Amino acid sequence: MKDSIKQRIVRIFECKGLNANSASSILGIPQRTLNRQVNEDAKVGMELVTALLNRFSDISPAWLMLGEGDMLLDCDGEVMHDKGAPFFDDLPVSAGLRDAYDPALERPSGYISVPQWSAQFYFPVSGTSMEPEIHSGDIIGVNRVESLRDIDPDKIYMIVTNESRMIKRCYNDKENSELMWCVSPNYPSFAIRKSDICAIFHVVNRIERL
Repeated sequence: MKDSIKQRIVRIFECKGLNANSASSILGIPQRTLNRQVNEDAKVGMELVTALLNRFSDISPAWLMLGEGDMLLDCDGEVMHDKGAPFFDDLPVSAGLRDAYDPALERPSGYISVPQWSAQFYFPVSGTSMEPEIHSGDIIGVNRVESLRDIDPDKIYMIVTNESRMIKRCYNDKENSELMWCVSPNYPSFAIRKSDICAIFHVVNRIERL
């Protein structure tokens, strides 16, 4: 049985690393309207379908509206079979300042499939802040974290702000709930404001450099 259009829209959100809030902002549709159409009983309107196709040129209209074929198109508008998670070769992650990124706007340079791991996105690493656990030149696979309440200090995260893209361990400040501390083996720890975080991703696997 084919997925419903609501299920296909959810798959687009997962592919693009979006949640209801970020999708509402990107698509220009009120969050309540979007939630009712995707997660509740309201019918999906053509405004939402049109906004998705206008915003994401790599989404197949036939797949979105009818469930026919594959979700993604290649750069020439032809159907592209699922090749794995998007890999952004020109967006390295570092302990230093890097331009942030919006997965809804960026075009991946390729795709990586690692069957035993389910990563949403892959990025190359530059810098030595997380050595010896992660080396410069490695590739990390990440999954988006929906809530900062889910942060585990024993895990490694990719943190995206308006000015930086970095990998760190994280923990919440015990005295100031607005702050989160970023920790790495080779640099001093520092705090950032949670309100400055655009997105945070759990590092779920690593492809070691040769």
